[in-house]
Amino acid sequence: MFIIFLVTFIGLMGFGIILPLLPFYAERLGAGPEIITLTMAVFSLGQFFAAPFWGRFSDSIGRKKVIIISLFGSAMSYVLLAFADTLTLVILSRAFAGLMAGNISIAFAYVTDITDEENRSAGLGKVSAALGLGFMTGPAIGGFLAGSDVENANYVLTAMAGASLNVVALVGAIFFLKESLEPSKRKSLQGLFKIFETKTFYPKKLILPLVVCGLFFYCSMSTMEAIFPLWANAIFNYGPSHIGGVFFMLGLVAVIIQGGLIGPLTKLLGEKRLIQIAALSLMTGLVLIGNSSNDFILWPGLFFYGAGAAMFNPSLSSLVSKSARDNERGMYLGQYQAACAMGRILGPTFSGVLYSTFQPSTPFFVGVVVALPVILLIANFTLRKSEGVIE
Repeated sequence: MFIIFLVTFIGLMGFGIILPLLPFYAERLGAGPEIITLTMAVFSLGQFFAAPFWGRFSDSIGRKKVIIISLFGSAMSYVLLAFADTLTLVILSRAFAGLMAGNISIAFAYVTDITDEENRSAGLGKVSAALGLGFMTGPAIGGFLAGSDVENANYVLTAMAGASLNVVALVGAIFFLKESLEPSKRKSLQGLFKIFETKTFYPKKLILPLVVCGLFFYCSMSTMEAIFPLWANAIFNYGPSHIGGVFFMLGLVAVIIQGGLIGPLTKLLGEKRLIQIAALSLMTGLVLIGNSSNDFILWPGLFFYGAGAAMFNPSLSSLVSKSARDNERGMYLGQYQAACAMGRILGPTFSGVLYSTFQPSTPFFVGVVVALPVILLIANFTLRKSEGVIE
């Protein structure tokens, strides 16, 4: 568990390091808010197509090989970004990074391989904490390397640092990560030729409500993420280092909840109720952020937003994994991650338009409405398996 935690943490730190800078990077190359948020959505577009593929692929060849491939590809995408001097190259680098983003869903599949159903939420919480820790330290490092001045931010150094971190994670995976999926539990080699079948990408009715919940939640969540740097710069005059500080706090909240609290909370309340609480917390945070005119309102709003995001993913991932057989977990979790990626496509796509067309805080209030269906869907949901029914 420690090695997959470490590999996931370093990989996400490499991803997070560019987050405070990307909107300003695109802006320097002449992009407006609508194009800037679309540039951020391109990563998720690549992930949408890649996540089910990598998940299904790992069910056949094992988790470790896919993690190694995805980390190598991610490192190359940041090298391309470092030397991108046109908006087209920036977009291409983000699209390629999205196509290589298989390590997240595979890390979740890895954990489900080595945990039983009783301890699965706690295990997924730990790997989610690695994501949160990477999401916390990466933007902070990126903001520090770039500085607080938007005009003179050092984008090349920051992107190369992201590439270097992915290489470190790659080396760790090669030498220290053990394979979790035994050969006897893998799909046959003939299954490799069926990766592009419709069933690989289209979720079964069994998990469709969960997949839809992931779509709505991440659409709401990314509506805020995509526009927040530009919004905070316009309202509070925040630069890259300030944005890095915000992401540091969000990551810290995620680490505390996912690393230590999610297991006991799941045993006390159950996954379904935690998902509803997560949606309510996210919505509360968005309302506070949208109405903030000073730090005393903004930072509590960020806390509620971060707490909701931290509780949601391990809880819903646990429900998805419980519906799958050993050699289907990669595919199921890949489909779920693809739905989350689609949410991350739709949210940024509309947030830039809403920001430019209406009031700057409009994307946050629209995000509240988008998250509401999650509460309604989960309230009437029962996860069924061939072995019985899980309430």
